[in-house]
Amino acid sequence: MGIRIDKRTADYVLREAFTEAAEGVDLPDYWTHLAQVLREEKAPRTYTPALCVALLARACNESVDPLSIKEEYSFRTYSHRTLAHGVLVPLSVKLGFDLKATGREPLNNQPFFRYDHYSQIERIQNSARPYFGRLQAALSMVDTEGYTRRQAQSGLAAVLAVCIEASRKKQRFVSGSAIVEASLIIQTEAFVTTGADTPRKLQACVTAALDMTYPEVASRRLNDPSRDFPGDVHALRENGSPLLAVEVRGKPVTLEELEQFVRSVANADIPRAALVVHASNHRSLLSSDEATLKLEEKYGRVVKISESVSSFVRDLFIWSSHDTFEILSTFPDAMYKRMVEIEVSQEELDRWADLFPEG
Repeated sequence: MGIRIDKRTADYVLREAFTEAAEGVDLPDYWTHLAQVLREEKAPRTYTPALCVALLARACNESVDPLSIKEEYSFRTYSHRTLAHGVLVPLSVKLGFDLKATGREPLNNQPFFRYDHYSQIERIQNSARPYFGRLQAALSMVDTEGYTRRQAQSGLAAVLAVCIEASRKKQRFVSGSAIVEASLIIQTEAFVTTGADTPRKLQACVTAALDMTYPEVASRRLNDPSRDFPGDVHALRENGSPLLAVEVRGKPVTLEELEQFVRSVANADIPRAALVVHASNHRSLLSSDEATLKLEEKYGRVVKISESVSSFVRDLFIWSSHDTFEILSTFPDAMYKRMVEIEVSQEELDRWADLFPEG
């Protein structure tokens, strides 16, 4: 049996480290630099929470092996997944620091979930090897005689300072007076359809727009195999059931594919179906109004088609219960948050933020 980290102790230590990070006084450069390296675009998202939780554990108990993955490995190991899920992630939300990884269980993922200890990890993607090497070397340094709880807490504070700064970058507020409807529509379409991660950006755009219209909107991760309902984005009722299912496509959609989607929406007992497609070689379905009406009559569902980003975002100003100023003020931030959620690259996140500097 290994070491169980007391949650109340971990909560206290993490809050203390957060306070140090916010004050930003005498933070060790080594850990600041490592935290910045682990936030690079090619670095796996799991490595930042892995570093945080290892330093947190050591700051709680000097006997802890910071290279632990599972508690059962030795008398010095702890469950890093339990500590992350029970303390690190909830406090990251409450206190406001960004762990890079999203989700409640950031360490239930490669390369950690199948191993008990860092020393057992052999299979690492080539692009991740340099980062894993840096992480493992840093934690091995912590696991030396004389490395104190105080040093670990100071290192954690340095890492959290980098996480706090990353969170601040994501909380940009946009002054509605700085942009008008046409500008927002044009900039959004140009951004979504150029650069990297176009499918993710397109889905984030649709989700953010629906955030302006419905009180609760759920978005699937791309290629999610655990879908319960048809569609990529759903507007939800109070009981959690879908009121609207939206299929988001960055490639051409045929009338047959549209019917297949509408059929699946009807079979799932969802009242409304929408298709948002943006592809240069897409042949318009809007010229087939008669066919669309036949689908509505056949399946008893209202069907809405938008065939460009600009068309969809323009409809937002008609559908939304928010006034124009609210949409102009809040949509850019909503778009940013939804892109983070669906894991759009940091380069594209920065490009979007640069379009709407703080007002």
